[in-house]
Amino acid sequence: MAELSNENAFTNWSLSNLQKINVQELYTRQRQSLRPWFEFFNTSKFKTPINLTTASRRFLANIEHFQTNYVIVIIILSIYCVITTPSLLFILLAMAAGCYLVNIKNREKQLVIMGRQIPLTQQYIAVLCLSVLLLIMVGAGSAIFWILGASVFVIALHAIFHQTPNQDAFGLQMEEV
Repeated sequence: MAELSNENAFTNWSLSNLQKINVQELYTRQRQSLRPWFEFFNTSKFKTPINLTTASRRFLANIEHFQTNYVIVIIILSIYCVITTPSLLFILLAMAAGCYLVNIKNREKQLVIMGRQIPLTQQYIAVLCLSVLLLIMVGAGSAIFWILGASVFVIALHAIFHQTPNQDAFGLQMEEV
């Protein structure tokens, strides 16, 4: 696993590597890569890029540097969207309650419909299908696109205007020759 931590985080998401990743290890690695929030929100480091090349370099460097912070921003925007959309919140709570009820019912005995036992996985799939149908009916697609759009907008603005750590040294801009 040591070779995974030394490589770029974006290249590690192949199927063979995903099968090797331990969730606890992934959490620990992401927790360690979390940058301090005062560095993330430091307004003195926000400067307009000189040209498009500088903006694209900043964007890529900041996406890699603040990757975990950006994931947390996406989570916060998602929570905000769910909380401010009561129907979405209600259906997600109903889905969780449905899964909980399936779990409780199967502790006592397995569900039998017309003399046939229904496996636990199929019961969860039924709850999921019903939930997806209800989510489509209440407009969860618009919520997903709002989260996606707001996240891309906020992250792109931050990544483009926040100076990268190598640009901070003496306030100099390195130009390509």
